[in-house]
Amino acid sequence: MSDEATTGASEADMRLRLQQVAAYRELRQSVARSGRENVVYAALMLGFAYFIYSAGGNRDVALLFGALSAGELLVGLFKWVFPSAEGLLLDAFVLLAFAALNGWLAYSQFQQRGQPGLLAIFFGLYMLSGAFNRLKTYGDLRRLFAERPAPEHIAWFDDLVYEIRTSDPVTDRLALDLPTRPHWRAKLFGGTAFFVAATGHAVWVAGADDFTLRREKADRGTGHRKALLSIHGEQYPEFELGDTSWENYTKWLTSQRPAPPA
Repeated sequence: MSDEATTGASEADMRLRLQQVAAYRELRQSVARSGRENVVYAALMLGFAYFIYSAGGNRDVALLFGALSAGELLVGLFKWVFPSAEGLLLDAFVLLAFAALNGWLAYSQFQQRGQPGLLAIFFGLYMLSGAFNRLKTYGDLRRLFAERPAPEHIAWFDDLVYEIRTSDPVTDRLALDLPTRPHWRAKLFGGTAFFVAATGHAVWVAGADDFTLRREKADRGTGHRKALLSIHGEQYPEFELGDTSWENYTKWLTSQRPAPPA
């Protein structure tokens, strides 16, 4: 195998690893955001427990709901401070506990009235389904991220994302500003292009053959022309591309073309 082919393969492997870092980074951010849902749900359940207790209802039930709500709150805080796939596993355990509590309530109502509470059955089955879905998702993530990026790799990637978002194509000849939807900012390192959404958490890592950027030839006299972007086969809406970003891109693309044989 030639040195050129070996270099190309190594760069492709590097891009794959970097895309995995980006994917796990996005997973962590998704888990951290979902921690707020746990906190809101815990607050609702604590309010429900307080209502049962203050209304003179079954205090054991109120205490159980309160204890599980406290567990839900702790899971939410854990997901926010230590976002990882294990947050989904903790979610599943809490939902299983809530499902068991609703099942016990339905059984108690059946013993007392000869008919189980339909509401308790509904919520019990709903939470049981949610628990199994989270367990399945956790198993899928364990297989997908068998080797997880190290924290220092995540931190490096965060710094890179910030650098790309704040780069100006006028002063940084490796930077691109691509105002399509979503609005992408990009930076070109060697044979690799990093695309970072201006808002949100989307990141793409691509080689020169993994994306296309085309711009109309007619000059409108405004310094901008209509352009189309495709990344890994996904087409984005037409947008106006400035001369500076286009010049940065064409110069980089020319540098990636193999030299003619001697």
